[in-house]
This record gives sequence, structure tokens and C-alpha cells, in this order.
Amino acid sequence: MRSRCHKRSGQALVEFGLVALVLYMLVGGAITFGIWIYAAGQIQQAANVGARELSQTPLPFDETFEDALDQKIVRQRIYDDRWLVIDLDELEEEIPDYNFFQDVVPRMPLLNQQLAVLYVLETFDHDNDDATPPKRLMRYPGALLNRSQGESDESGIEYPDYVADDYVVQIPFVVERKEEHNNGGGAERIRWVCVVEEIDTEELPDDDSGANPDPFSLTNESAIPADPLDPPESEPPKGVVALRVHYPAQSTWLSSYQDRGAFVSNGGDPNVAIDDAVESLNPEAMKGSLHDSKPLVLENALGESVYAGTYGGKYGLGIHGAMTSPELTGSAIGIRPYRRVLVSHAIFRREVFLPSTEATP
Repeated sequence: MRSRCHKRSGQALVEFGLVALVLYMLVGGAITFGIWIYAAGQIQQAANVGARELSQTPLPFDETFEDALDQKIVRQRIYDDRWLVIDLDELEEEIPDYNFFQDVVPRMPLLNQQLAVLYVLETFDHDNDDATPPKRLMRYPGALLNRSQGESDESGIEYPDYVADDYVVQIPFVVERKEEHNNGGGAERIRWVCVVEEIDTEELPDDDSGANPDPFSLTNESAIPADPLDPPESEPPKGVVALRVHYPAQSTWLSSYQDRGAFVSNGGDPNVAIDDAVESLNPEAMKGSLHDSKPLVLENALGESVYAGTYGGKYGLGIHGAMTSPELTGSAIGIRPYRRVLVSHAIFRREVFLPSTEATP
């Protein structure tokens, strides 16, 4: 009788081992895609709010979308990328018993308020100095860049001390991976996109097929040919708020593997995390510089090597410690998390116009 009980216990353990991996994948997938569905709805709401408010804001009729985002009234009421990064140490010093969603979010512009629920908590050594404590930031996901020093702010807007305006967040859009790294499973080629930008003629961030027609301005003539005898196929859009919001959805549970096609096993082909080999295809679009204090592998207080996390690293592409064996990755390094860039759009017709800011003769 006793032998039979031991036999059944061993059988149950083997059965659990067989189904545990599948169960883990199902639970991880359900949690991941549930969060992403919520995030997709949230950035769609943000796009709707931003486009609607911009359409009703009095701005010069010949203003471009990029110039509109720099207007003081827009940055105060609708969207300001400086509110994408909050310094929690400064916040705690100003409000010791703070509640982020009660004390900070209501002070944000409207579009930023919609994005605030998607912020992630990050701690990193900002100055490579062991004598100073690391920074604690609550920020929008993506790459955390040092804001360009040459970018002057003449708006006169006064920010709370906890707004970390020394930093800016941008999204790296992975176009492809280099074949020379792990047989196509590492060293991403990326294009930089902004969290909020104008919808243009490019279908995807990796498409250089055409210039931005700038539909925001009433003077848009980008689609009109030089020869008046050769009329355009269609009138270029004018006076339209065409707004796009990006969100880099990266899974804490699921890791990234190479796409080998349908019904082809890719269990031994992970996408390895090699920040030093990442190539930027449009560095001129960067609004800041990469942060040297954001390596993929960190050292904790015990002197142990730990991974920087789902949104860690200089490019914010993250790293997982799963499957870190030389047989899989070529070296004992981590692999990228499963990742998709979610995009939402909203289009509204502009309703209020001001005269041109340029002097007329």
C-alpha cells in the first residue's frame, strides 16, 4: 500500500512537470496580452483626446504640427514630453506622502494624463558614481535619452522640481536584425519615432518613401506638382489634426525568438540582447543622446550581476535572463523580451485658426 502511494506521488510529479511549461505559457500569454489590450485602448483614448483638443485650440493657420507642439498653450493644456519622466526622489522631497495619481497626474496636460497609467518604475545609476544614490524615475516606456543641451526652452513654463526635464523618451522601432549576429537573432536595426507625432505619408516608421505632407497647416502644398499643367491625383490634406501615439509593449513573461515561419521550430533561436551592436538608421531624429549609465547587466548591492529588466538598457529594448546558455546565444547573455510597438491614430478637422505669425507686407 505504501509503495503504491509513493508510485502515485511520483506519477503526479511527472505529469505536473509535463504540463507546467504549457500552463506557464498560457498564464503568461493571458497576462501579457490582457495588459496590451488595456494599453491599446489607453493610447487610443490619448490619441482621441490629443487630436480633439488640438483641433479646438486657436493656433496660426500656417502652423506646422511640430511647431504647434512647441506652443505654450499646447504644452500647458494638451501635451508636453517633459512630463513623460517624473523624478520620484524629488517628488518625495516635495510631497513626503505623495500619491502619484492624486498629486502628480492632475497637474499633467490632458494627453499626458491618459498615458500616465502606462508609466513604468525605473531605478538606475545616472552618473556612474557609487557615492551617489541611483535615480528613481516613473516614466513612459521606451528609450530614456539625455535631452539635447542645445534644445532651449523659451516658453516660460515653470515645472515642478520633480519633472525630470533633463530626459526625453523616444521609441526605438525595430526594422530588422543583423544576420551576422546569432544568425539573425540579435543586433537590431532601429528607427527612432516620437511618442506623439503626426501621421504622414509613410506607412511605417521603416518606410522612407516620402516626405511628411504636414496636413496640420492650411498652406500645405507638398502634394502639388511644380508644373501646373500636371494636376495632382488628389488634393493634399489641409487643416487636419492627424495624430499618432506609440507605445512599446514589451512582455515581462514572454521572451523573443526569431521568426522562422509557420510550423518551424525556433526554440533554439532567441533574439539576443546586444545593445552595443544596435544600429540606428535615423540618428538625426534623436531628441537626445544615449545614456551611458544604462547597461543591460547591472550589479546589485550584494555585488551580484542582475539584468536591467523588461525596459532596461540604453535603447529601452530590455533583457531577459531566460535561456542564457552558450549553446543558444553563443555566450552567456540574456535575450530580448517579446515586443510589439502599439500604434493608435486619431484625425480631427481643425476648427479654430489665428492669423499667420509671419508679418505681412
